[in-house]
Amino acid sequence: MTDYDGTLVPIRERPELALPGSDLLGAMRGLAGKKGVGLAVVSGRDADSLIKIVPVPGIYLAGCHGAEICCPGGVRLSAVDDKTIAPLLDLVAGRAMNCISGRNGFLVERKKAAVALHYRLAGRAEARKVLADFLAAVRLLAAEHNLQLVHGKKVIEVRPGVVNKGEAVRRLISLHPGHYPLYFGDDITDEDAFRAVQDRGLGILVGRRRVTAASGRLGRPRDVIRFLQIVSAQFRECVS
Repeated sequence: MTDYDGTLVPIRERPELALPGSDLLGAMRGLAGKKGVGLAVVSGRDADSLIKIVPVPGIYLAGCHGAEICCPGGVRLSAVDDKTIAPLLDLVAGRAMNCISGRNGFLVERKKAAVALHYRLAGRAEARKVLADFLAAVRLLAAEHNLQLVHGKKVIEVRPGVVNKGEAVRRLISLHPGHYPLYFGDDITDEDAFRAVQDRGLGILVGRRRVTAASGRLGRPRDVIRFLQIVSAQFRECVS
């Protein structure tokens, strides 16, 4: 199980620029669908977005931190009621748009089960001002409706309180109880997933050293790709 942005591919200025290379897709196809192996991408991106950018048959795609999981064969598992959450997220997105009106370097992303305010291209002082305004605008609404405010790498996200990568990982583990779970991630949002595998598997932080619940570390996304390639090769040797 692995995060996408910052883990499988380097983080880019805009999400649509972070596309997988042939080496990554080849490594994933080398593992996907093999007996005894389950492969999943657990991302803050929407599931439909993941389907487009990771066209690998036979894998699980957990979108929006696990709000929706697309299983091999086309079955979708949902953790939230879209009809209930949609009006609240529309309201949050509207307030985010008001906060960035007339300012450069910001992007409001209305996902299926979350709203993300990206500020990677904004100046530091401008970003602090906008984030303070946004938090003031949505904090009470979030508290009243069990919405969670989550800080990531140059992004703040509002999502249902019942949704996080830890819950997504637990659900994926329950689908394959005999497997040894591995989870790769780079961001603060991956800490819930690291804790979910802590007592039964291995969490691997990708990137710079920091305080983490992960028990291992790799330096960059290309190291994760190499890991997948090595495991795929070893798997072929074991079953041949």
